[in-house]
Amino acid sequence: MSRWAGTGTVVLLVAVGCSGEPDHSAPPGVTAERVCDGALDTAGAEALKRLGGTDRFTELTGTTEAGQPNAFSVARAAKHLHDDTALRSRCTVYQAGDTSGRPLVELDFKAASRFPGRGDVESGARDLTYYPMGVLAYTKQENSTSLYFRCTTTGKGNAAAATPYVNAGLFSTPAQIEGDSTGKDRMTVLNSVSRRLADVLACGGEAGLPERIPVPEEPGA
Repeated sequence: MSRWAGTGTVVLLVAVGCSGEPDHSAPPGVTAERVCDGALDTAGAEALKRLGGTDRFTELTGTTEAGQPNAFSVARAAKHLHDDTALRSRCTVYQAGDTSGRPLVELDFKAASRFPGRGDVESGARDLTYYPMGVLAYTKQENSTSLYFRCTTTGKGNAAAATPYVNAGLFSTPAQIEGDSTGKDRMTVLNSVSRRLADVLACGGEAGLPERIPVPEEPGA
């Protein structure tokens, strides 16, 4: 998954009063419930707060090199699953007030004709945890979170072939993550947005994405 590529800049989303002027008394950024096109459910929003150690966030703004908005849209993510990175809609979230340029999390969604075997996933991996959801779900090391789920989609033009899966990925910056958060929090955020995407794609019934993250598998299971 590409990491926060694009030409956009990070800005604070400022509350606006009735007069149309910015409300400087409002805290910077927006709540967890408003990021990622409002796709986070209660569990996902709480998990994001634990990951960031804050309840205020900003998102990547501006446009990509392809002229697409950097701001995430579930509908646009569904439309561009078969396209390359420049056209796909990714959700890039920062802690409000952060000036490092490194996102807390970035979520990306793309069509997949297959999902990897566990042998491929485990090659050179550490801190690997599997979750019994979708067709394959795991966290790897301190930053990688992957979720594959059943959802048949069809692209356009050169990408017109139908594919049976969606590959949902979340990349996080370890230095931005709070110490009391867990890999389960990352999976909760990714699952929450994936569930909304599956609903838009009308494949929620086959996706195998639960409302709550199940207990992970025991190591070596």
